[in-house]
Amino acid sequence: MHTLYYLVLLCILLDFKWTQGAVPFQHSFTRNPLSVQLKSIYHHASSQSAFPGLFRRQDIPSSDAHFQLDGMLATYHRPTQFAIDYLVGQPPATSSLSYRPRRIRWQSLSAFSPELFMTPVDDLVPNIGDRDVLMALAIMTNNAYSDVENTTDWYDLGTPWQLNTSFGWKTDGVRGHVFANHDDSLLVISFKGTSAGLWTGGPTGEKDKINDNMLFSCCCARISRAWSTVCDCYNGNTYYCESECLENSIKNSELYYDNAMAIYLEVADQYPKATIWLVGHSLGGSLASLVGQTFGVPTVAFEAPGEDLASKRLHLPQLKDAPLWHFGHTADPIFVGSCNGPSSICWYGGFAMETSCHAGKVCQWDTVKDKGWRVDARTHRIKDVIDNILNKTEEFPLLPECLPQTDCVDCKDWHYYDRREDPFPTSSNQ
Repeated sequence: MHTLYYLVLLCILLDFKWTQGAVPFQHSFTRNPLSVQLKSIYHHASSQSAFPGLFRRQDIPSSDAHFQLDGMLATYHRPTQFAIDYLVGQPPATSSLSYRPRRIRWQSLSAFSPELFMTPVDDLVPNIGDRDVLMALAIMTNNAYSDVENTTDWYDLGTPWQLNTSFGWKTDGVRGHVFANHDDSLLVISFKGTSAGLWTGGPTGEKDKINDNMLFSCCCARISRAWSTVCDCYNGNTYYCESECLENSIKNSELYYDNAMAIYLEVADQYPKATIWLVGHSLGGSLASLVGQTFGVPTVAFEAPGEDLASKRLHLPQLKDAPLWHFGHTADPIFVGSCNGPSSICWYGGFAMETSCHAGKVCQWDTVKDKGWRVDARTHRIKDVIDNILNKTEEFPLLPECLPQTDCVDCKDWHYYDRREDPFPTSSNQ
């Protein structure tokens, strides 16, 4: 009798534990209202800039501008401390001519099963079912585009440069705005996106273009003979691309992804006990997603180009329970992956935005079908999401359902081959 009693009790406890772990992110069982404000701004330049090695932090005085957030406790997976120590502990690529940031690549662990390097954690994630939370996060991504007026109160974290009277250092590389609550137990890093206007270039336009074309094109931004490619892995005028060449190009190139990771690692080292969330818009959203996947950090991206292909080429962990959400709408051709072809504004701007698949879950407003919006690259601005969707509760009373893109496939017209196993396919062996 006692044995049966204990067996029943054990089953109840196991069922309760399993049920807790299965609670969807959208349903909060522990609400945590939080107030954060801008704490500091980080800036990391690329090694190819006029200021290689530039890595700076500016601390922001306390102000009355606060963002109200809400977190919820959830169980998800992130890399073990061993995996993180191994990845971060790899020696950085160096050059006698210029500084190069540490490049963390999961390829070094790809020979093993990713599950060996993952561990479940219970931590706060953003309450993405709360409209006010989304509004606050969206405004944070918008503010990351703002120019940094102060040029003197910066702390050098990398190579020291005499920059007080220099021009242009603020327009190169990646910038992250860090928001914190009163006791620094919650930090939100907002990464700056593509410089204003795909069609006007903006101050970082050319470097943004190189990063976008490396991450979001099918093969080196090989669109036509008239295009300048970012690598040479394509074969002639065919839709054949050599896989090892492509992965090595991504692995060996310095990307904004590396600069964004440097910012995250600096913040994580400075606040080792803090919960960190990542946010970003456009390219900034994709960077936030890639860094979030690398270290298992909760991430909310707005109108980001499809980064799933880049994630796979970087061999990042593909976890079903990743706390990663992509918000966007169907009138945005960059978000849905239709900003390509000779008639698109991306084509004229030199951006090969060919991917549409996102990692994690996609939360999409169908503004074309439900509201009659026209597909237009100008709706890609984060202010359109803030002013024309989140602020208009009568027109958009409900938040979109967040679902994985299970049937999404990028670059269907391309054929990828490995020259180590098979030389370039000819008409006789296709």
